[in-house]
Amino acid sequence: MMEKVEVFEVMKVTEEVESCKNQMEVITPKKRKSKAQVDAVEKPKKPRSAYLLYYFDVHQIMQQEVPNLPQSEINKRISESWKRLSVAEKAYYLEKAKS
Repeated sequence: MMEKVEVFEVMKVTEEVESCKNQMEVITPKKRKSKAQVDAVEKPKKPRSAYLLYYFDVHQIMQQEVPNLPQSEINKRISESWKRLSVAEKAYYLEKAKS
């Protein structure tokens, strides 16, 4: 008779643990996607601006000419050279940016 009682108690405890586990799974909130993850999936990428197209063209050349120049200085020089470009020279990059 003693064995049956022990088996019954083990079964009852096991059922209670499984019941609590199932309730916890239901209550646990699902991990939400961040706004950046949602935006990356839903929105197409913006086309590159005329300046960025110019920047990528000039950056590599400038880095090769002066390899030890800090990145901040390269950026500054590219920005200054963009400002000095004539309207005709900028038109090439503006057209490229549209397409």
